[in-house]
Amino acid sequence: MESEFKALADTLYWEKIERARKVSPEDRMKAGPELFDYACAITMNALRERMPDATEAQLLDKVRERIAIKRQLEEATR
Repeated sequence: MESEFKALADTLYWEKIERARKVSPEDRMKAGPELFDYACAITMNALRERMPDATEAQLLDKVRERIAIKRQLEEATR
């Protein structure tokens, strides 16, 4: 059973790679901001669950803090 799952996961992974290779450079450029917005929405929802009484502005501040921390970590590892 586990090997069947592994084989299916491998197949899906390689199909995803093949689809990505066919994406035009223009569409790849469009995907960046869309993925960023999606990640921010996920983060906002997670924060909303942790801080149910927070305002939208407070949640946005927390997202900005996390982005700043991520940038600092990236710069520290360069």
